[in-house]
Amino acid sequence: MATIGLVTIGQAPREDIEATMFPGGPPVPCQHAGALDGLDPNAIAALAPRDGEIPLVTRLRDGQEVVVAKESVLPLLAGAVKRVVADGARVVVVLCTGEFPGLTAPVPLVFPDRVLRGTVDALLPDGILGVLMPHPGQGPLMERKWAAPGRSLRCAAASPYTGAAELGVRAEELRSAGAQLIVMDCMGYTAEMKQAVATAGVPTILANRLVGRVVEEIVTA
Repeated sequence: MATIGLVTIGQAPREDIEATMFPGGPPVPCQHAGALDGLDPNAIAALAPRDGEIPLVTRLRDGQEVVVAKESVLPLLAGAVKRVVADGARVVVVLCTGEFPGLTAPVPLVFPDRVLRGTVDALLPDGILGVLMPHPGQGPLMERKWAAPGRSLRCAAASPYTGAAELGVRAEELRSAGAQLIVMDCMGYTAEMKQAVATAGVPTILANRLVGRVVEEIVTA
């Protein structure tokens, strides 16, 4: 049977993300694979970002948050993509909003980063964009990612794994800074977290639900 491959930069399965992507259930079964599957704690610790490397926040199977360097996790992520394709995935989704140049697959490969940017560019080509990110060290990355003529950026950090209780406060800070649209720029944020952000009264985009809608279009076409 054809499946959707959900590939995380952490450890699989990420049933929490699947549930937010497809609140009514996926159109076809999902299979999960993770870049950190099978690695022991020492091997995972060795992937921590060094000076100048891009930090990515993810979760292990036991729920523990870890921060890994994008540069180190990319080849492991490529291996996870190959595994789900070999097992019959007809569409593969990378469960991270980071950029992964060079990552390919022989089936449609959905990068949330591209879906998210296209949507935000259409909705707010200029104005003030509020960005919720999982790690404060991602600020310079977000400045580059969301830069656009006529658009300014306001960023706030709150991890979906350890800082979820702060999301409402961070959203209010973004509102006070003039944000006209808030993008929750991490696949780990949930529908419940979006509800907390929405109390600020600013239109908000939840990355994983947006991507889920796109995947439903691909699979049911």
